[in-house]
Amino acid sequence: MKRTVLLAAALLMGAVTHALAADHGQHGHHGHAQGEMTESRHKVRGIYLGYDAETHRISVAHEEIPGVMRAMRMNLRLAEGDAAPGLAEGERIRFTMMGKVEEGMTWYADSIEALPTDTELELPENLREMIGH
Repeated sequence: MKRTVLLAAALLMGAVTHALAADHGQHGHHGHAQGEMTESRHKVRGIYLGYDAETHRISVAHEEIPGVMRAMRMNLRLAEGDAAPGLAEGERIRFTMMGKVEEGMTWYADSIEALPTDTELELPENLREMIGH
């Protein structure tokens, strides 16, 4: 009997905590309410580092996306049917980064365009050293 009462109290406390979190808009990964995010889109600037034809991905070093992720090097998928970008390694670029929930978060690059060569990017020094740009 004592175990049943303790179990019921624990379950009730968990339900109340969950309800309070939902009521106060607790957010999960990438600032979206837990359970609601299926796609996330961000305008991003960075440095183009190359294309892998086998995996149809580009490699970039991008600036911080405030509230989402720090500046980092990433390999991003291109949508099926998108052509490989005609860019040279080291070019400054602007693109849309899309995160889609597909058995976890999968990141894509879209609308990739070159920026002027004198564009100043806000990349941490350790990232610049790592990529050599």
